Amino acid sequence: MGGSTTKFGFFTLVGYTALLLSLGAIVARLSEDKGLPDIPFLLLLGFLLGPIAGIVRPEHAQKLFPFVGTLGLIIILLDGGFEISIDVLRRVASLVAKLDSITLLITAGISSLIFNLVFGLKPFSPIGFLYGSITCATDPATLIPVFSKVELPINISTALIAESVFNDPLGVVLTKMSLSVMGLSSHQNPTLLFISLAAGGAAIGLATGVILERLLAREPFGEYVVPITLGVALALWYICEELLPGLLGYELSGFMAVAVLGMYLGNNLIKHDYLKDDRTFLKDFFEELSTVVRIMVFTLLGACVSISLLKTFWLKGLACALSNVFIARPAGVIIGTYIPPKEDLNLKERIYLALEGPRGVVPAALVGTIYSKIASNPHAVPVAIASKMPPKTLASAILVTTFLTIFISVVLEATWAQPLAKRLLKEE
Repeated sequence: MGGSTTKFGFFTLVGYTALLLSLGAIVARLSEDKGLPDIPFLLLLGFLLGPIAGIVRPEHAQKLFPFVGTLGLIIILLDGGFEISIDVLRRVASLVAKLDSITLLITAGISSLIFNLVFGLKPFSPIGFLYGSITCATDPATLIPVFSKVELPINISTALIAESVFNDPLGVVLTKMSLSVMGLSSHQNPTLLFISLAAGGAAIGLATGVILERLLAREPFGEYVVPITLGVALALWYICEELLPGLLGYELSGFMAVAVLGMYLGNNLIKHDYLKDDRTFLKDFFEELSTVVRIMVFTLLGACVSISLLKTFWLKGLACALSNVFIARPAGVIIGTYIPPKEDLNLKERIYLALEGPRGVVPAALVGTIYSKIASNPHAVPVAIASKMPPKTLASAILVTTFLTIFISVVLEATWAQPLAKRLLKEE
């Protein structure tokens, strides 16, 4: 932060990027060879390079993370949407809708209550809801590579992956709502805020997809389809997050718009024979770019956490993380899937859904951005909130608890994905 004597500039940025990408690639490859998810090891790498070795200074990582995290979210959501098949999605639409609404809200609600209880706050304090909102979204960047090595019924794998792609932007929406309630963003009616963020973003993403498809169909771009699609996605996010709110007076989710854009393009470009190559170019490019982004996001997140913060909050953070995995998510899935119309799932399938919801890129990007915002400008926290928990303590508690939630959920759920599938989902 302000006390650093090391100048943070262009050359430092290049050095950090080179170090994190090169070492991160080695770590990711080694974990892949062992059949393990790379995210926990990328977090540990960032932690070793940051607070342990001091090579990447935590205060520098905190300054850099909002930019890398935001760009990372755009790329991950565009790629995740691109992978979803509309035909398969229709078959599990009811289940996905429940997972992304009832389950999402119950998970966030129970997590918030437990956070407030653990940290000695009032049960319905908005501080807890901020943690619950940040950590309610599951992670396609973890699920997709894990499920590529696990034999699952198509309805289960599609439901979990689709849930993760759609609840990423919904997690962003809930987080923005909680920040609004806390007075850390422009105040709006929470219901109207949710509608404008989610529905407005989806509508603009769909319209942009239609326009881009027609443009590509009229004038194929060949090798230039990648830069124009990436440029449109970035512009779409900027328009929704920055331009339209000032004109319309309502916030729109650029992340939801990008996810819908990716899904539309992934399912419609293939309908044109002469655009199949373009779709392949895009698919391959965004998969590779997502790998680069994942390495940067998680190594930087690991570098943001200081040893002193872990020493202070690790026990309470661990309690919240374990409760998130073993109480909040399972309760949300069980309740959500039993609400009429009841889903055609047996108890074992429900248990598998409940125990496969790793947190990843979205919580990492959100918590890093929020921590940087609060830590660099503590006076922005309203007095009513600061009186319950000092801004620095608030930011640190949320950061460490989210870090542990990501780490524990990914390690446990990626590890038991295959054994649980064999035990719970094998045909009788």
